[in-house]
Amino acid sequence: MGHVVGGLGIAHTPSMGHAFDGRKDVAFPERWQRWFDGLAPVKRWIAELKPSHMVIIYNDHLNYFDFSVYPTFAIGMAAKFPQADEGWGKRPLPDLDGDPGFSAPVATSLVSDGFDLTFCQELEIDHGIYSWLPCVVEPPWPMPILPIAVNMVMQPVPTAGRLHALGAALRSAIADSPVDARVLVVATGGMSHQIHGLRFGMTNQTFDQYFLDKITHDWRELIAVPMTKVMQVAGTEAGELAMWYAMRGALSENVRQAYSFYILPEITGCGVVAIEERDGA
Repeated sequence: MGHVVGGLGIAHTPSMGHAFDGRKDVAFPERWQRWFDGLAPVKRWIAELKPSHMVIIYNDHLNYFDFSVYPTFAIGMAAKFPQADEGWGKRPLPDLDGDPGFSAPVATSLVSDGFDLTFCQELEIDHGIYSWLPCVVEPPWPMPILPIAVNMVMQPVPTAGRLHALGAALRSAIADSPVDARVLVVATGGMSHQIHGLRFGMTNQTFDQYFLDKITHDWRELIAVPMTKVMQVAGTEAGELAMWYAMRGALSENVRQAYSFYILPEITGCGVVAIEERDGA
């Protein structure tokens, strides 16, 4: 049987990936160096945690799915997940490994718990994962991933409660898995930001910090806030934070916050929280 050893919530943004690739340039911006320095403890934490698998709840940005077909929950079943070309060529990073022997029983369990999944035998991964991943683990990637893509683009999107329930079902699926896996559950979504319309560039650092402060032990207080309200005060794309509830739902109540960090380097709030199970299971 497998067990969840921790959870990670982390922001993603394409500019993060571009900054990471250019971090050795002479004119590298200090604001991004602060972010990468702030992620160094997360990198050490993951290395010490020694997960054998990483389940990642993220959203695709119309780089694999499009408006003709946009599933609510799509699960990657492949042995390899190529990097998506988002229009400027692929970044100098290897493809991601999957583990069908792990993903198949997890998917079966999620379906039995009432989650109607779209099964992807092929799936390309965009900056929803690639922007932050090399900041916290070194390629070649030390563990396979199980990606679960969530619709955060086309209304109606899943509710915060539904995403928390997905996390709880995921925890049960991992526990029932025949694979003896140490699993780190990751949820990634931009914090405060809006990238379209009259409010383009909107951020709310106060809300972002409030969210980071509450997600570990006071997540019920967060879920009680309608996502429409979150989008009003923190920008439309801040709705991606609902995916963090899936990560929290995959953890028990016997947890501790190992680390948290936040800055606003550009037009998206960038925060991270690392949560670990106190008993290691």
